[in-house]
Parts: sequence; C-alpha cells; structure tokens
Amino acid sequence: MQAPDPTNKFDYTDKVLEIIRGQDVADESIVQKIRDIFVQIDADVEADGINLMAEYEKAIKEEERAEARAEAKAKAESAEAQERREERAERRLTHEDTEAAVEVIRAIHQTTAPLRHNKWRKPNAGFTNKNIRIIGKIGQGGFGAVYLIENIETKVQYAMKTQLVRENDDVPMMSPPAWRGAETPPVTPSSEASKRSAKAMKERHLMTKRFNETKCYLQYIRSSHPSICNLEAFFDLEQPEDNGHCHIFEYCQWGTLENIVTQYYDTPRWGSGEPEGSFWAHKPKDMPTIYKHAAIPEAFIWHVYMQTMEALSFLHGDHELNKKPEFHSRNQVICLDIKLDNIFLKDPGKPNTYPIVKIGDFGEATYVPYGELRWHDTGNTICKAPEEPYLSAKYDVWCVGMSLYILSHSGRRPKRPEVDGEQDQKDKPKWGLCDPHLSKVLANELEKPREMEVEKRWTAAQILDHIRPIAEETIRLTYRRLQNWARPELQVTFEEGIIERVEGGGALSEISESSYDDDYDDSDDDDDDDGSDDGDDDGGDEIVNEPSGGGEGGAIGGVEVEVEIRPPRPPGTPDSGEKRTKEQEAKEKEAREKEAREQQARVQQAIEQLAKEQQTTEHLAKEHLTQKQLAEKHLTTGRIGKKQFVREQRLREQQAREQLARVQQATEHLAREQQKELERQQEEELKRQREVQLRRQREEELKRRREEGQVPESPSLAPPQKRRLIRYKKHRAYRDWSMAFESVHLQTLKPDISFNEILTTKIFLFSELSTIK
Repeated sequence: MQAPDPTNKFDYTDKVLEIIRGQDVADESIVQKIRDIFVQIDADVEADGINLMAEYEKAIKEEERAEARAEAKAKAESAEAQERREERAERRLTHEDTEAAVEVIRAIHQTTAPLRHNKWRKPNAGFTNKNIRIIGKIGQGGFGAVYLIENIETKVQYAMKTQLVRENDDVPMMSPPAWRGAETPPVTPSSEASKRSAKAMKERHLMTKRFNETKCYLQYIRSSHPSICNLEAFFDLEQPEDNGHCHIFEYCQWGTLENIVTQYYDTPRWGSGEPEGSFWAHKPKDMPTIYKHAAIPEAFIWHVYMQTMEALSFLHGDHELNKKPEFHSRNQVICLDIKLDNIFLKDPGKPNTYPIVKIGDFGEATYVPYGELRWHDTGNTICKAPEEPYLSAKYDVWCVGMSLYILSHSGRRPKRPEVDGEQDQKDKPKWGLCDPHLSKVLANELEKPREMEVEKRWTAAQILDHIRPIAEETIRLTYRRLQNWARPELQVTFEEGIIERVEGGGALSEISESSYDDDYDDSDDDDDDDGSDDGDDDGGDEIVNEPSGGGEGGAIGGVEVEVEIRPPRPPGTPDSGEKRTKEQEAKEKEAREKEAREQQARVQQAIEQLAKEQQTTEHLAKEHLTQKQLAEKHLTTGRIGKKQFVREQRLREQQAREQLARVQQATEHLAREQQKELERQQEEELKRQREVQLRRQREEELKRRREEGQVPESPSLAPPQKRRLIRYKKHRAYRDWSMAFESVHLQTLKPDISFNEILTTKIFLFSELSTIK
C-alpha cells in the first residue's frame, strides 16, 4: 500500500477512514482508492495553479505589449505632430523670406534711380533693373540680407547685398560714424549724436557705410586685384520709410572662412571625438559615415596666408599693380574690419586647386597717406591690437594674424588674462600651441603678423615676399582638398518662378497656411440664411440616421434625430463619399485660378521674350551692316587684311546664326506655352460642361422619383426657411412614432394582449415610419 505523502496538504485519508471505520469498513483496497483520490486532487490543484500563473503572466505580457504599442503610437503621433509643426514653421520662414525678396525685387523694378556699374570693371555685368532674378538667400545681416541673383540675359550669378535701416530701433550701433578717419579723437564722442535721434544716427551710419564702401571701390580699389571681392554695380532702393541701397558683387561659392571653421571644428565629426565647445548637429551632406581626422589642411592655411597678404599689399600700396597709372598717388586703404566672415572663397573653376581667397566688406575702411596713422575706434576685431586706437596699415596685418590663428588652432579664439573682469590690450594674449598636424615652419611664420610691438611687426608686402616660396612649395607637395561638405548651401532656395508670380499678384496659399490647419472643422451650419446647400443636403443626397437600440424595441424616446433615406444615385452623380465641402471647393477654385494666372503669366513672359529677341535681332542686323561697311572701307584703304576681314565676317555670321537660333527657340517656347494655355481652357470648358450635365441629370432623376411618389420633396432644393420647416416636421413625426412604438412595446408585458394584436400594431407603425421617411 502507498505510504502517506507528508507534503500533500489535501490528503484527508485518515479522517475519511475514521468515518468509514465507524461503519465497520476496514478493506485495504478502499483505503488505497481514497488515498489515490486525494493524490489526484493535489496534482489537479497544482496543475491549475501552474495554468493560472501562466495565464497571469501571459495577461501581464499582453498588457505590457499593449502599453508599449499605445506608447509607441503616441510617440509616433507626437513625432508626426512635431514634424508638422516644424514644417509649418519652416514654411512660415520661407514665406517671410519670399515676401522680403519680393519687396526687394519690386523696389528694383519700380525704382527710377539709375543702376550704376563699376566703370573700372571691363566689361561690365550688363545689369538693368529688369534683368535681375533672385535665386535664393545667402545670409542675413544686421542691416539687410545677401541674395544670390542671376543676370537673366548672361546667366551669370552674383551676390546682391541689400542694406536697409534696422527695424529694431533699440539695438545700439557699434560706433557713430562722425569721427571715422579723424587724425585726433573728437572732444566729445557723442557731440554729434546728441543732436540727432537714434534712428537718424542709424540712417546716417548706414548711409556712411554705403557711401564709404562705394567710394573705396571707385576711388581706391578701381580695377581691383584677384584677391579682392569685386564690386560690379550699385543702386538705391526707393522704398517707403526705408533708406535702402544695393551692392552687386561677384559670387563666392565657398562662402567665408567662418563657414570653413564651423564645418571643420564646430560640427561633430562622425566616428571621432568632438572638440571642446562643439555642438550636436545633423551630419553634413556628402560627409562619409566614418571620417578619420577632421582638420583644415595645412596647405590651405598656407594658401590663405599668402593670398590675404597679397591682397593687403595691394590695399596698402606695396604691390606691383600699384604701379599702374590709375593708382598713382593713391592713399593706403586700411580695412579695419578683417575677420573670418569678411574673407570670402571663390570657386577657381579648376580641379585640384584651392578656392580663391578674397577680402571684402570695406564699409569701415579708412584712407591714410602712406605710412601714417589714424585715430579710429573700431571694436570689431577678434582680439584688440595693442596699438589701438591709433591705427596704421599694420593693423590689418594683425587682424589677418588673428584669423589665421583661429584656422590653425581648431577654431579657438585667442584670449588675454583678465584683471577684475577686464582685459588689458597691452598684455600679450595667451597664445596656444598650433594643431598637432601642422608643421613648426607654419607655426613660426604665423607669429609674424601677431607681433605685439607695432614697430617690429612686418608689413604685408614683407611677409608676402618671405612666405611666397615656402607656401607655393608646401602647397605643391602637401595639397589635400577641402571636403565637399565644407562648402555652404543657400539658407533659402526660392521655388523657381515664385518671386515673379507673387510680384505679379499671385498668392502664397500653400505657404501661408493657418496654424490650425490640422484641426479641420467639417461641421455645417443648418441655420444659414444664404442660398447655398448645406453639407448634409448637397446634391439631393440625404443621410440616414436609424434609431439606436437592438431589435424592434430600439426606441430613442423623443431625441430629435433627422431620419431621411438616400435615394438611388443616378448614373454619373457623386455619392456621399464624393461630396465636397465648401472649403474644399473654394480651395480647388483658388488653385485653378492660380494655375490660370501662372499660365497666362508664362505666356506673357514668352511673348515679351520673343519681342525682345526680335528687337535684338534687328539691332544686331543694323550693327552688323554698319560693321561690314566699315570693314569694307578699311579693306579698301588697307587698314585691315583680307584674312581679318573674312574672320570678322564669319564672326558676324556666327553671331547672326546664334541670334536666329535664340529667336527660333523663343518662338517655339511661345508656341508651347500657348498650346498649354489652349489645352487648359479646353479642359476647363469640358469640366464645366460635365458639371452642368451631372447637375441636370441629378435634377431630372429627383424630379422623376418625386413624380412616381418614391421620394418626397428634397430639402436641398428648397429655400433655407422651408428646409428648416421640413426638418422640423420630420423630427416631430418621428418623435410621435417613437413614443407610440414604446407604448406598444410596453403592452407586450400584459398577459391579456394577444400576439396577433401586437403584430398588427407593429406592422401599422412600421408602415407609418416609412411614410415619415
């Protein structure tokens, strides 16, 4: 016999045997069977506990998965909402930039002031106030913006700097312009400012910078130097309440040295550690996933060093170009504002060559006789020169030295020791060690423009003569190109043609949308007093709202619900899923009108372009005739040879063929645009006819069904007051029917009502319901 299990707490065999033995039962088989029963009970309870625990764990895991799914869904929805908000914010910024660009181009087109070219630039850029097209925005400054523009005729790109009065009148200026270039400081620096308002002083400062920069180019820089950012044209903007001015410069595709430093040192390098003070940003375009070492090449620093010193030697009057007659007896030009974001880089157009370094922004420049000093309160340099405020041409050398220091020290700025929170410009800054990948030769040479004693500091020409052979040889041996991701992109690239469309009266509806465009409200107002159709009665389609509840007892007890039937849809008519709200129809109409305006504008532009090309052809033909007659005369007199005559004749024929090709191209373009306009008009006409036909079919079908008694008068075809009356009558009838049906339903609980009576009453009520519908 099986022994008792002490761990089985459900084994009550002994107690059962006491009861059974009381009845004189002592068979061992009975004892065994009873014990087996309790063993089975214990096993069943244990199995049930395991099953319950498994089910509990399963429920817990399912609940966790559901919470995870809900959390992921909430995060996804939040991310989508955040993305939509960011997209809207970006569209608003683009909208603001577009409006600003439109105002600028409109002012250019409407200005009566002449657009003046730099007479020293041969040939000139050929700008007029009608052939300027804005492509994008390069940057934004305190006085205005810099736009990338294109000459529509020559297809050459330039940078246009607009200068406007600041909107925020509370921003103080760096310094009033009254004492710029004075040999001695004024008695009271605010003497002139006290006579003018803050806004007037800002306007004066703006006008002074504008005038000074233009003067610098026309009187001192003139035909310029390859390392000077060239001025092509300038003109005034006639805007209300604005004192605006534009300078058009050559376009430097690689931006400034500030951008190079930012891309190399302030942007984290993927796969390597970040320098101190860097910030997390998106991975630059075209940057490899793992970049071994991010540092500005030494050869590029030599290149910048050499070309900036060459530009300074020209500005300071020590260059070979200064021997030209146009620079005779010219004063020295001191920039005073040389820093990383005023040193530009232009694409050289040659492979395996560094960008051309160009110094720009001469709004703060001053002019002194050769070798003399001027008192000037600058305040714009990275690290003040010890000789300030009495400045000479060597001050520009110091500023270039500070910029080169940043290039060679991973973007770090030099600092002076502070005493009581202030720096003494006479103290020597804490010069750090150059980056470890740079040579000692470069480190030593970079100390020359940073000499503290101005008498010992070399001039730009002396430094250039000393470093030129070293730099050229180092660049030849150690050239390593700049990375493509270091090249900047435009802050804003305008959609093609959008400036012209908005200027011509077009709207920016796809950009200037509401902040609440996600919270679309499609509810309709039944109490409108106009003749337009409501959303639930559009086109004769009625909505069916059945009584709630189950079976025949689903009475709704007096709740006013519009109960209508939907008649069969005639062929070709839209159903309820195809109905359009008034807002959607208005948007579609606006989009069609906008498309029509754009197409008409393109046709008009094509017509003007063709007329312009034809006019150019006529002018060119006259010019060629004059040139041919003159050439024949020179050939007769022997001033030119026959070969030169034939060569010039072929050149004129080539120009004539090219012009005829442009006329043919403009003609074909006009034909294509006119064909598109014709197709658009035909499509609009077909669409209008189709809508009229569908509306007529719908009305005829509803009229036929009403005559046959299938459909009562549709509220959608009635005036607003009658529509509300029809709805009220239907609601009232349905409420009465609901109360009657509920009372019949209660009668079913009485035992003295027969089944046939109840059935007959329900059939009658349902027939009444169909009549109500």
